Amino acid sequence: MKEYIVIAMIFCWSCTEPAESNKDDVRAVVSGILDADNHADIERVLSYYLDDAILMPPGKDEIRGMENIRRNYENIFATSLLSLAPEEQEIILTKDYALYKGMTKGKVVLKSDSAERTINDKFIMILKADNGRWKIKTLIWN
Repeated sequence: MKEYIVIAMIFCWSCTEPAESNKDDVRAVVSGILDADNHADIERVLSYYLDDAILMPPGKDEIRGMENIRRNYENIFATSLLSLAPEEQEIILTKDYALYKGMTKGKVVLKSDSAERTINDKFIMILKADNGRWKIKTLIWN
């Protein structure tokens, strides 16, 4: 809960009207990471995250830091084939932070038995400016 309050305060303190091109840069991160997911390209996936990033998957403990995030993706890619696409709902930008609210739609096919699961998840991605590039700080979904 404290993390959400801090995030809200950061957004309020640094509110400025961003250029549309900055929103396009955020969109590029979202579409890029899902494309990398769909191709099981772990190095490309990891390139979208900050070293201290946090994943908050539903029903599981937080996954903190690059090595733990790597292990999580290795497990996903070893067991599943992904076919996912984003659906944007909202982007909020400040100078140093961006918040992307959207949906992930598509399917996951298990490699073990070819069982398919339809994906229709909501997510919030918090991004931070890092050397002129947006990178994922926190990813929350359900």
